[in-house]
Amino acid sequence: MPELPEAETIARGLAKCLIGENILKVKCRRPNLRRKLSPISFKKYCVGRDIVDVVRRGKGIIIELSGDTAILIQLGMTGSCRVVDESEAFRKHDHVIFYLASGKTLRYEDPRRFGMVEPFSHLPVNKIPLFLQNLGAEPFGEEFTPDYLFSISKKRRCSIKELILNQKVVVGIGNIYASEILFRAKIAPVKKAEKIAKSDIRKIVRYTKNVLKEAIEAGGTTISDYRDVDGSEGKFVQSLRVYGKDGEPCPVCKQKIIRSIIGGRATFFCEKCQL
Repeated sequence: MPELPEAETIARGLAKCLIGENILKVKCRRPNLRRKLSPISFKKYCVGRDIVDVVRRGKGIIIELSGDTAILIQLGMTGSCRVVDESEAFRKHDHVIFYLASGKTLRYEDPRRFGMVEPFSHLPVNKIPLFLQNLGAEPFGEEFTPDYLFSISKKRRCSIKELILNQKVVVGIGNIYASEILFRAKIAPVKKAEKIAKSDIRKIVRYTKNVLKEAIEAGGTTISDYRDVDGSEGKFVQSLRVYGKDGEPCPVCKQKIIRSIIGGRATFFCEKCQL
């Protein structure tokens, strides 16, 4: 599933293509994604509006429009966006098509249909999708500090991996990056959050920022389906140290990487390096 670096990469790519465009019409080729599409809402909130910005919030992409409206895109497991000429033939899983004044189209493609495309009004607050109302701190924001994470960890009995995966605590971290962050911080993913020392919390915050920044610079991580707006794959897969490498030697101590299930998710770590 695309995580923060993938969503950030796509948001930046869309911004280059879309800012200043005007939406002429929207076509919903299939009504049932993760949430049911509403042609009436697309017409109300999107048609005739200019695209003024494209930003990321958590793992979501927000296309901001004139008139204080916006479009939220969540990629789910297999969602992707691309900007192509209107004349290009539809692909089988092109579910939402935005027709632009330039003759281009923005197409949302999603084979497994776990994603979401939802237009909304910024105001009143009850019009904002629930997904955006309950998110935690942004990893690169001022709020995400060792003090912030430590104060939360002291109240939680879950594993530290489950804590940093919790989007109500810190946004954008998914299974891939949680394993990589904790490996670099040398902290066992199964360790209880309430037992983590503040010195280790500092390392988690530092490596969260470092790993996510490196992944953004590499264009994200492509394991199977993820592609950028231009169709390119994420190169951070070449920098993964433990994720997906069970049975392979640890890059530090050469002991075999372990795969375990924590909180229902596959977790990769080194028993020797991560105490």
